[in-house]
Amino acid sequence: MSNLLHEAAGSELALTWELDLDYLTIARFAQLVAERNLQHVARTSWATERMTLEGLFEHALHTLRDSRERAAVLDLTSELGSDCLVHLSLMRGRAFLRVATNSVDTLAMARTWLQERYSVVEPDRPQRVHISFWTNGRYADRTTRGIDAPAWEEISDNYPRAVSGPLSELMTRRFGDKESGGLILWHGPPGTGKTYAVRALAWAWREWCGCHYITDPEAFFGEHAKYMLEVLLDDEGDEDGWRLLILEDTGELLTADAKQRTGQGLSRLLNVADGLLGQGLRVLVLVTTNETLHTLHPAVVRSGRCVSNLEFPAFPANEADAWLEARGAPGDGTACTLASLFARVDGREEPGARVTRQPIGFRVS
Repeated sequence: MSNLLHEAAGSELALTWELDLDYLTIARFAQLVAERNLQHVARTSWATERMTLEGLFEHALHTLRDSRERAAVLDLTSELGSDCLVHLSLMRGRAFLRVATNSVDTLAMARTWLQERYSVVEPDRPQRVHISFWTNGRYADRTTRGIDAPAWEEISDNYPRAVSGPLSELMTRRFGDKESGGLILWHGPPGTGKTYAVRALAWAWREWCGCHYITDPEAFFGEHAKYMLEVLLDDEGDEDGWRLLILEDTGELLTADAKQRTGQGLSRLLNVADGLLGQGLRVLVLVTTNETLHTLHPAVVRSGRCVSNLEFPAFPANEADAWLEARGAPGDGTACTLASLFARVDGREEPGARVTRQPIGFRVS
């Protein structure tokens, strides 16, 4: 064979290997499930710190190890006493498990067997919640991280009364199986505590709602729906609960001229939140934005659209003074954002950080 043919064959082999490598173990697992006529298949995932196949090789039929993933097809028949095949994938701090058996009871036994070897990550301290971060690549890429999350009771006095009351109600709310999804819209100027409220909500809802942070919302609601559908239909780890999609600082999708600026992004967002696309998915969409309410698209702010539509304002002067005095700092009768209040207490306030109020009425000379 000529050098040219060698090079061509080598390029074709390299391309085939690159495209198929990640799917070799899954394809073999599927083939064995069909050959053994296994009737029951289930999948799940969980956060774990162990990212090695050590200790599994005596049960392994096939393995895969590369820079991003460890995977194996395991035969656990001898361990569990019933015909059982497992596909285990370890990547980005999560264990992804597929189990096939002829006994429903064996499905749970297999999961327990694997979790004894790949323990579920326990929080470093009582208030740490795990959030899945999604980004678009060749396919939807998911990374799970533990995030420090305050309890609402710890931070509720960091919000003006106008918003702390509705937030308290939302923190204690639990959505039922028969409810549909919806849009949660939090808007207000920078420095008013929206991000900390998101963390508190994730902690308050941790027992029944998984949190998923979309790092690239412009791609999520972009021209091609494949990325969005992969995230929406991927329920690994959330099979029995709700999911909260978090889109932070995403005001450009919601403005009155959103269609000219972002194409179909607004329509798709609303369809996920409470349209046909979101029906039956048990998905809530939380959007935070620094945009003011009057700049948002009428379709977003219409009555009945939002499960929660809250403005995060600056502290009025009297509440700002009370907040400062409770922390040993003097008030001065000006309205302030939460960020500027903390800056004043810490002695690092920057010029122009306070909210100034324009006088209302007529000036009498």
